[in-house]
Amino acid sequence: MSYVYSWVKNLVCFYLFLTVVLHLLPKKNYQKYVRFFSGMLLTILVTSPILSLMGNEELLKERVSQAGFFQELDNLKLDTAHLEDVQKERYIREYERALELDVTRIAEEKELLVTESRVRLTEEYQVESIVVAAVLKEDGVVQKADFLELGREYPRVQELKQELMQFYQLDEDQIHIDIE
Repeated sequence: MSYVYSWVKNLVCFYLFLTVVLHLLPKKNYQKYVRFFSGMLLTILVTSPILSLMGNEELLKERVSQAGFFQELDNLKLDTAHLEDVQKERYIREYERALELDVTRIAEEKELLVTESRVRLTEEYQVESIVVAAVLKEDGVVQKADFLELGREYPRVQELKQELMQFYQLDEDQIHIDIE
């Protein structure tokens, strides 16, 4: 009788522990993994008295262990895929920063003082768009843009736009240059 009492006590403790763990999980998508492993443990807890009488308890434990191994392998594959996505995002951001520095260098060769440059890349590392905000320089001195003439095209800006279009193989609508 004490064996049955101990068995029921183990089931109740397991259920209470599982309930607490499920409520403390930070994200809901982890619940399926916890439920999977807890289902395996519950199967062992429920069937262990019967299987120990029949002598098949070790076989069940071996099969559960094997299923757990394959589940853990699947989890590792998911984690690896996530890490690859994070790594790719970081590579894209670093490449964008390097291209922004390159665009700034090219603009400064045209005597434009760049106040901001943004380069956006696609997932395939292709330049999607370039945005540059710059100030005109004449002989190293910053010139203010004439607001009455903002509509006119500055030759150096057009040269910069053409060079960027040619170098990065972009269309004109993918490059936006503002003169402040």
